[in-house]
Amino acid sequence: MRPVMKPLSREFIDSCHREEGRIIRGDNMTRIETFVDAAFAFALSMLVISIGEIPKSPPELFELSRAIPGLVFSALIIVAVRLAHEWSRTFGLQDSINMYLSLALVILMLVFVYPIKLMMQATVLYISLKYGIHLFDNGLFDDTGWANGAMAGLFVYVAVGLISLGSPIIAFYQNALRHGKKLHITAYERDSCHKITLAWSLVIATAVLSLVVALVSDEVVVAGAGYLYFSLFVTIPVGQFLYRRSRFAGSPASLENSGH
Repeated sequence: MRPVMKPLSREFIDSCHREEGRIIRGDNMTRIETFVDAAFAFALSMLVISIGEIPKSPPELFELSRAIPGLVFSALIIVAVRLAHEWSRTFGLQDSINMYLSLALVILMLVFVYPIKLMMQATVLYISLKYGIHLFDNGLFDDTGWANGAMAGLFVYVAVGLISLGSPIIAFYQNALRHGKKLHITAYERDSCHKITLAWSLVIATAVLSLVVALVSDEVVVAGAGYLYFSLFVTIPVGQFLYRRSRFAGSPASLENSGH
């Protein structure tokens, strides 16, 4: 039988320090949090190690540097996933669901770190070559493995990865909301949970759409499956703005005092 979580005391809540409107209930790192941080650090190191050997001459250094943009964009995705796990410091929730979700997130991140990097490298190279820029051409597309619909397969692989990564992140915040009363979650924290859930829901929806496009498109238009992800730079801010507007509709004072 699953143990019942005990409500946090008001004395404990009052003793916690605040950061940007959040109550930091989990300031002390647990073993699972230490493990998660170490795993994400390892995932970042995998990106760097996968560039190749240590350059032994300036030409080798310049050649390896062509992969830097892909590495940077890949690292940003990993950092975004890690920042989404910051909920643990805010809520300090240490139930079994949290442990399983954390382990699932770590495993999924390590599984999909290379596919994410490969797609980022291919995206940077494809866009640069399309506009006649050969600065980042490291011969990636010269490999025969890119023939016969391999690009579509990569988009499907990455879409499955983003769907898999986004699902436990959403579950993290929904689990925190489920214990809202026991954790004394504030209105600001509840809104943050909803906005982060919305953001990752849009990521999943975009990944699903990208997967469908990759499966039904021919080699000429399959690149559209990758371009779809750029829409997140618009859909996430707009979605969160619309949520904030609907949440505080009819209450200008609340909107002003939210501050975020």
